[in-house]
Amino acid sequence: MKRIFVVMLLLILSCSKSEVDNKSKNDYSNFTFYEGLSTNYIQHGSLSREYLLYIPNNIDNRQNLPIIFNFHGYLGQASQFFSQTDLVEIADNNGVVLVYPQGSNLPAGASHWNAAPPSSTSRSFVNKSNADDIGFFKELLDEINQDNLIDLNRVYVIGYSNGGMFSHFLACNTENIIAAIGDVAGTMLNETFDNCNPSSPVPILKIHGTSDGVVGYNGYNEGEFKSVQEVLGFWKSHNRSNNDEVLEDLGSTSIYSEFNNTSVNVNFEKYTYESDENNSEVVHYKIINGGHWWDYSSDDNFKTSTLLWDFFSKHSK
Repeated sequence: MKRIFVVMLLLILSCSKSEVDNKSKNDYSNFTFYEGLSTNYIQHGSLSREYLLYIPNNIDNRQNLPIIFNFHGYLGQASQFFSQTDLVEIADNNGVVLVYPQGSNLPAGASHWNAAPPSSTSRSFVNKSNADDIGFFKELLDEINQDNLIDLNRVYVIGYSNGGMFSHFLACNTENIIAAIGDVAGTMLNETFDNCNPSSPVPILKIHGTSDGVVGYNGYNEGEFKSVQEVLGFWKSHNRSNNDEVLEDLGSTSIYSEFNNTSVNVNFEKYTYESDENNSEVVHYKIINGGHWWDYSSDDNFKTSTLLWDFFSKHSK
């Protein structure tokens, strides 16, 4: 009797393990461990790198999902940027995976992204470590894309301020990985600008306030930070945009500015430069009177997260 019980127990355990193994490899529809927000770590080189991962809730198929990488600004924190970007509803409604990598720290503790070539002689604060942030991005994408979770034709990048600078650097140096980027209050560093030669067109969305006192709309520091017009000009040329500029005056709105503790009236202008090269348009939202902010409007139609997803959803490789 004991022998029969032992044999039956072994058979049950064997079947259970087979079912679990098969589910972990193939069936993610009920694999709730991956749903919601989690904090994770990955070893890249000599550094243990942190990232937040958000898997949308209540989706039927956990394969071939679009993904958005979100890079915070200088001194920023991934957890803070997760709240600031307000993308969870968009992720849940559209089945989008969100990733918030944490920048590495300088000796003084400042988190940052290296947004120029390693040999850069830039005097700016954005490239003062040896952290391989491009390698980190690539390894992170591979790590998350286990069991074909990600649609590699829909890999998008958002960057704010220093993260926006890094988004351009990624577009210049990742060889046809990125489907589109969204730069909010960032720019291209001079060394990135001079050494950027992507193998394919990259759709670009550029959102910038004309009164930005941190990353100036008209450039900064003797050309070290390129002006918005120089950045747009580069991508228009690379993407072979036609010369037709479509200008839309989207009207004015009011936004509360924490910087000066007051409400600010801003005006939205949208500039579109279309291209016949794989729909690789360049779009610029010029926020007249806007500062170094993430959101330039309390109007849902003008929210930065909405503008970014509306743009991304039109583009895939």
